Amino acid sequence: MQFGSLEIDRDARRVSVAGQACDLTSYQYDVLVALAERAGRVLTRDQIMEAVRGRELEAFDRSIDVHMGRIRAAIEADPKAPQRILTVRGVGYVFARQQD
Repeated sequence: MQFGSLEIDRDARRVSVAGQACDLTSYQYDVLVALAERAGRVLTRDQIMEAVRGRELEAFDRSIDVHMGRIRAAIEADPKAPQRILTVRGVGYVFARQQD
């Protein structure tokens, strides 16, 4: 999958930005792929967790927010002003269709 300079190679389970490899855990890679496959759609934390592990989040489990921060640190030029994975307050996250 290609989104501007972001490339997700599902066969090799590798992510790169402008040819530079991104260091993601297996779980973070799975979260990124789940978002990228649904680019443009806002996903709740529950939907993301279910897509990745086939189970829903527990009521107060906010670990997905930590993973999003780490994914952003790996793939965004400026993680504090993300352009690829956007937060939709009160709902969840959306992977931007148009990038770079």
